[in-house]
Amino acid sequence: MSSVAPTAAALPVEALGAVALSNAIRDAVALGEERLVLMLRFSALPRARRFGTRAELLREAWEPLNSTARIRGFKLPGGDLVAIGLPNASDALEQQRQTLLSMLEPEEAEKAVYMLRLPQQAAAVMAAVEDSLGMVAAMRAMALEEPENRMVDAAALASAERGLTTADLSIFFRRQKVCWLEPGGQNTKLFWEDRRAELAEVCERLLPGYDISLTPAFAQRLIQCIDRRQLSDIARPEELRHMRALALPLRVESLFSTEFLRLDSLMPQSQRHKLIIGLDAEDVLAAPDLFELARHFAKARGYRLMIEAASPFAATVMSGLRGGFDFLRLKWSGEFPGADSAATADLRKKIAQAAEHVILAGADRPAAIAWGWEVGIRMFQGRLIESQRPAA
Repeated sequence: MSSVAPTAAALPVEALGAVALSNAIRDAVALGEERLVLMLRFSALPRARRFGTRAELLREAWEPLNSTARIRGFKLPGGDLVAIGLPNASDALEQQRQTLLSMLEPEEAEKAVYMLRLPQQAAAVMAAVEDSLGMVAAMRAMALEEPENRMVDAAALASAERGLTTADLSIFFRRQKVCWLEPGGQNTKLFWEDRRAELAEVCERLLPGYDISLTPAFAQRLIQCIDRRQLSDIARPEELRHMRALALPLRVESLFSTEFLRLDSLMPQSQRHKLIIGLDAEDVLAAPDLFELARHFAKARGYRLMIEAASPFAATVMSGLRGGFDFLRLKWSGEFPGADSAATADLRKKIAQAAEHVILAGADRPAAIAWGWEVGIRMFQGRLIESQRPAA
């Protein structure tokens, strides 16, 4: 956990909420007491969203938490709101989370609304305290303008890579359930958890003021560094002991890394089927020979593979390689053709995968699930799926 130890005497009045939250986190960790933490991070929203009617409605929606005895609220510098509740307040906090999600666009909600647990994720909550205190320093210096994004250089990348070796990645993870969902919402069944770190958020924290997209080679290097760090985390004894079915996106090269080989040596043969390795279709097509080596190695060791396509039509070019995959993951967008269109009928023939092998991610709206049902998909991932209560 972070070494930050703010004191009320050392900080301006607007930072007192951060001090109180910091103390509450430390108390929970020291006593080993379980707490739920709901965070609404206005600082993660676009500048225009932090003010005006929408922001006021979000603050009004938050107010009921401040009048609940089982929940303690905190306001951080910059306007971020945090609520810490006892385990018996979980229903109230979850209801509040769903309300906040419904008031934000999916992209905004992913960045601004978090549900965490103490003491397990104390470092992630403390990171929000650090960010807010950094904001105080910025405001006191009157440096309110956002700096122009610069091209990442080798020194900045090396600094980011060093930061990744010690950073708590949990705040960057997007954890979502992959569930079987029949039309009508019946017989919902949990298959696995999808866990992925968002490159944009990692860069925002470790490379502030830089635009990683200006240097694609550095972006790929940073992604591989994230892969290695995630693999190292999974290889920890406590992670392996309690491991459940997990989908993890990786670069093809990462399957030959020291970290993956170490994980493979520690993971029992009977557990390996629980790890579903997601490979991007573009990466696979860019290096087919390397992919064939990775595929043979992963399958021989007992892992399951998943191809990830950014669009349904990207999946159709995989016909020569798809035989090596257990699953196909599509990412829904509003540009998908209509379920009853000729293009979709042709797509179904070309994909030619059974329902239990195709996942539709990005199921944040009813339209996505309706499209999936129409084309025969039954496995979904997205915000609407998070509200389901799987039977298993």
